[in-house]
Amino acid sequence: MRTAVAVSKHDPAGFLTFGGLILIHIRKARMRTVLPVLAFLLLGAPLQSQETPAAPAINVFLDCQANGCDTDHFRTEIPFVNWVRDRTAADVHLLITSQGTGSGGTAYRLHYMGLRSFSADTLDLELAVGQTTADAVRRDQLTNRIAQGLLTYAINTPAAAGIRLSVATGDADENAAAPGARDPWNSWVFSVGLSGDANGEARSSSLDVELDAEAQRVTPEWRFELRTEGSYERERRELSDGTIRFITRNYYGEAQLVKAIARLWSAGLRGEAGNSTFRNQDLFVRVAPTLEYSFFPYEEFSRRQMTLQYSAGANYYDYTEETLFDRTVETVYDEQLRLSLRFQQPWGFARMFLEGEHYFHDTSRYSLSTEASVDIRLLRGLSAEVGASYSRVHNQLYIQKGDATDEEILLERLALGTDYEYSVFAGVNFTFGSIFNNVVNRRID
Repeated sequence: MRTAVAVSKHDPAGFLTFGGLILIHIRKARMRTVLPVLAFLLLGAPLQSQETPAAPAINVFLDCQANGCDTDHFRTEIPFVNWVRDRTAADVHLLITSQGTGSGGTAYRLHYMGLRSFSADTLDLELAVGQTTADAVRRDQLTNRIAQGLLTYAINTPAAAGIRLSVATGDADENAAAPGARDPWNSWVFSVGLSGDANGEARSSSLDVELDAEAQRVTPEWRFELRTEGSYERERRELSDGTIRFITRNYYGEAQLVKAIARLWSAGLRGEAGNSTFRNQDLFVRVAPTLEYSFFPYEEFSRRQMTLQYSAGANYYDYTEETLFDRTVETVYDEQLRLSLRFQQPWGFARMFLEGEHYFHDTSRYSLSTEASVDIRLLRGLSAEVGASYSRVHNQLYIQKGDATDEEILLERLALGTDYEYSVFAGVNFTFGSIFNNVVNRRID
């Protein structure tokens, strides 16, 4: 008897032979010996050709511009989508941004933008996470919120047949207040921090200690912030002509009260005081009212901002050493105007500000500053970033009389007179290859 058996092309054992057919000659005398071998060949071959093909999953491009994004965790815990690294191959572009909340926590905004067959579908979700929420809990909450939004897209595709849902209870954020809940702190939040570091080697050593404290109260109509910080720094360096030692003590405090006066208008009062060894100031005090106009609603600040801010204030300076203008103490008045822009969009990220200020007693004492940076997705896999800043400086009233020592210049212990400042950077990045990145493998990473 002569029998022909076809084996799937996906056979991992390599049993496929010439032309894809195995010809087995079975003789009646050897039937009991050959049948078990035949059964092994048939059962050992995969049945992939008989399985139902997996339903196609939606392609998702993750564009996380917020703190706390663990992309490996997202890919591992949300397996019902394909995570792609190129926006042009995606069905959904997920943009995640964040802002600080009045309680010191984080408010995430998840903006889902449908592409290709989902081009008419957009979705916005929010997630508030408390300040004391553990990082692992924060990550799980954000992962769960991301999955909830992606389900609205996947549920209308064949991939929905493979999705199983489970509902958990009792996992709400312990920092999230229930409607009507009583707040014994009346929206006040306080924080205190202490840090320090010491390092050294044979010819140099340094010690740095910093203490800071902060209090704030934020409501829809008012915001009050109070912050203070102090530092002590000691440094030793051995040079060829001897040993130099520096001890620096700095302190700084600021308070700000802001009131919403209209949907796009805000008014505030800001005060600050402190000292600056670098700027030759034993004491500086500034008090200035401020008016701000926002071109976009404040609710959209996590994605786009454009504000115009004006302030005019009084400044008191007590200098450590006599200045170039023969002053040891003075009170001067100034005004400032600042235009700020910030965008986090699917095409990339951009920010810019333009600021000008001058003193009233001498308008030739002024400064003009601008800074801009942009990170743009140009083509598939190609992105570019560029940034620059420039300042015209004519308001350095604090420059001390006399020349700075070589040590003060090298260690940047004193501000030096200058007419301008600038910085610039640029870069490009090109990525190519597989667009899918669902697999997570962190071995010897």
